Amino acid sequence: MTALSKTDQADATDAADATDTAETAETADGAAYDGTWADDAEPDDGSGPDDDEAGEPPPAARAPSGVAAGAAAVVGAALGFASLTGTWLADLVSARRELTGQLESANGTAAEQISAAYGAPWHTIALFNGLTAVVALIVSAAVLVRPAFGDSALRPVVWVRAVAVAGLVLGALGLVIAAVMRFDVFADLPTVPGQ
Repeated sequence: MTALSKTDQADATDAADATDTAETAETADGAAYDGTWADDAEPDDGSGPDDDEAGEPPPAARAPSGVAAGAAAVVGAALGFASLTGTWLADLVSARRELTGQLESANGTAAEQISAAYGAPWHTIALFNGLTAVVALIVSAAVLVRPAFGDSALRPVVWVRAVAVAGLVLGALGLVIAAVMRFDVFADLPTVPGQ
């Protein structure tokens, strides 16, 4: 009976040791295994080194540059379109120039009156449209060439480049049309017959 209880006692001790060994292996780092290891957890503040792919700036650095490039491309395209259609400022200055020209040439010849009432406002509109086209060209070109002088990883996305190219094309067309208007290439000033 005594031998039997010693055997039972030894078996119970061996079972307890095996359980303690399993628990020790499972909780070697001081915490129970819950299906994930500490290495698998991501930091809450998003400041870990593996948040972004290698070579890419963090989202906080990418976002402002992308927004600025997109806004500049849209502004360049809008200015290029305005250089073709005209602006309210050009119309306002042209109307003022027409009025002052009429007042100055009230006692002048017919040719002077035509030049003051028609030619000067026409050339003023051409000047303002040409300036708008130049600004459109500068803004659109800046969007396209900026990555060459800065971080190449901040290259604008495809739609931003497409809008910037559209701004360049519209600005170039507006500049050509403004030059044609300013120098009366296809339409001379009206003349009074017989003079």
